[in-house]
Amino acid sequence: MVKRHNDNDTNDVSPPQEPAATPLFSAADLDIDDYPVVHIPEKRLYMLQEYARRIADASRGSVENHRTGKVGEDAVAKPLGARGSIDLEVYTDGGDGGVDLNHHGATIDVKTVGQHRSDPALTVDAYEQLRADYYVLASRISETDVRLVGYAPRQFVANAPVRSYRGSDYHFVEQDYLFPFPRHL
Repeated sequence: MVKRHNDNDTNDVSPPQEPAATPLFSAADLDIDDYPVVHIPEKRLYMLQEYARRIADASRGSVENHRTGKVGEDAVAKPLGARGSIDLEVYTDGGDGGVDLNHHGATIDVKTVGQHRSDPALTVDAYEQLRADYYVLASRISETDVRLVGYAPRQFVANAPVRSYRGSDYHFVEQDYLFPFPRHL
């Protein structure tokens, strides 16, 4: 991917030469207050906690990490009206097949970061096949609130730089290349 903010940059390429369409207005162009925030009611949070506990009991990963993921999935599904399509099955390998929910025939994989990240990037496992049509970055900002940062199509994630972190490789998509969510979903 090539940064497009500096017109003097010799590495700049036109959109038709990019690996996938880049947003005309990226998630990074927004002020933090302009990202949509989705509130998860306490009752729903309790249910997601129980799914996280079942997943952690059957596979690797902590209850808190699985809970963060399920809360992010729920936050994306809520404004899309896709809560019924959230994958709540417990897989013994800890995975979910690379798809968290469906919306209008498109598959979505949600990547949720915890409260400790102030300026997160979308990171997607590079050691597994990309199966979703879209990848979404959500950021948990409190116990019950999630900020929807942006999303990218599969081809764009596939062509993103791969970086190593703690011995694993990830496709790394900066916010400059994420399509923003509309403020009022």
